[in-house]
Amino acid sequence: MSNPNHFQVIVIGGGPGGYVAAIRAAQLGLQTCVVEREKLGGVCLNWGCIPTKALLESAHVLEHLKHAASFGLSCDNIKADFDAVIKRSRSVADQMAKGVEFLMKKNKITVVNGEASFQNSKTIQVKSSSGEPVTYTADFFILAVGAKNKALPFLPFDGKRVLSARDAMIEPKVIPNLAIIGAGAIGVEFADFYTSMGSKVSIIEFQDHLLPNEDGEISGVLERSFKKRGIEQYLSHGVETAVVSDKGVELTLQDRNSAKKEKLNFDKVIVGVGISANTSSIGLDEIGIKLKNGFVDYVGNYRSTIDHIYAIGDCIPTPALAHVASAEGIRAAEDISFRLGNPHHLQISKLNYSYIPGCTYCHPEVASVGLTEEKAKALGYEISVGKFPFTASGRAQAQGDTTGMIKIISDKKHGEILGAHIIGSGATELIAELTLGANMEITVKELANTIHAHPTLSEGIMESAAAVLGEAINI
Repeated sequence: MSNPNHFQVIVIGGGPGGYVAAIRAAQLGLQTCVVEREKLGGVCLNWGCIPTKALLESAHVLEHLKHAASFGLSCDNIKADFDAVIKRSRSVADQMAKGVEFLMKKNKITVVNGEASFQNSKTIQVKSSSGEPVTYTADFFILAVGAKNKALPFLPFDGKRVLSARDAMIEPKVIPNLAIIGAGAIGVEFADFYTSMGSKVSIIEFQDHLLPNEDGEISGVLERSFKKRGIEQYLSHGVETAVVSDKGVELTLQDRNSAKKEKLNFDKVIVGVGISANTSSIGLDEIGIKLKNGFVDYVGNYRSTIDHIYAIGDCIPTPALAHVASAEGIRAAEDISFRLGNPHHLQISKLNYSYIPGCTYCHPEVASVGLTEEKAKALGYEISVGKFPFTASGRAQAQGDTTGMIKIISDKKHGEILGAHIIGSGATELIAELTLGANMEITVKELANTIHAHPTLSEGIMESAAAVLGEAINI
């Protein structure tokens, strides 16, 4: 009699890496189980990508309404119902999580709710909120345990005055005077949202630009846009001390360039300074899985130092992006299937981490793939750069949103795309074409020769490619 608690594959974590890995494993005929301690969909669907985009969409609709007069329309008494905005974002997240539940049933995947910990390399124990711990065994495991918001040592999260990203998504009311520490995607998106909702926002960043990993010219456009909206920016500033009280939070900032110190008071602070992997409480040390800086060390197709235990997503040192986790999950599942001999025809492609798109959904949107201009030069490439401003786009003019540009960096000798950067309306959708082009190693000449529909924002890609060659028509 077969053991109902034994599976060919157990995936620990039901986020965008885990649930996708499970579906791919099931598609390949493997008996699959997912263990999830909270809701299917993980941080992305429940407390990250999806609900934040819902919040930002409400903010962007509000901003459109504020500028209705410029479109020949009149709207009176425009205001945000903050509670309704929050509830809508939770509803969207819940709907997406239910969609994942449906996919589990459709693919005949067993779902176990609870916290998993390894007893040995082939056995886990799952503890649920109710009931006795249950033991499960598997031939292969995929760790998709994700990560959590990193706290500052001197400013721990309390959910009241010092907020994590998760806390900031369910605030009961608009925060009058808000500080955001960290100007990566999380910090910038919350700065955008809360500014639109009526908060006075100050954003503090240790590096010298907003979105410091983006191209410097693109970050500069965002900084000017945020300044126009009244968002205070403390760039090249560190937080030296913090005092939390019932009345608020007092931060002492230090300018890295001048060493000047300044004390500022806020009602609340959102801390968005990175993530740490959820690898400390699942028994990895006990079974001998090697970690590097808290992340699972891996080789080949995401195999950990124990050959039958794989790791994907935010718990390994690859870009902490949902779409990366999903792609890694597919490849891990295919590698397991290949090792089990069904089917042998699988051709498992390796991910090209050089061309992973990154998106920030503030207004204006920011998206990029590949090298920044600064990085390309630092690596010794001889480059050519082409730009197309949205002020020259008929579609952008018709939309009344002309902030930003499309920028392409190419290898001067061969014309291949080294990097592409967009800031402006639709940037997060437009980047897909350039990601495909970079991965397929097409040249800027081929891109410039590809007819794009008119009038569209995407024809700016054609124009910026032509600009690399000195052949742009509309600029």
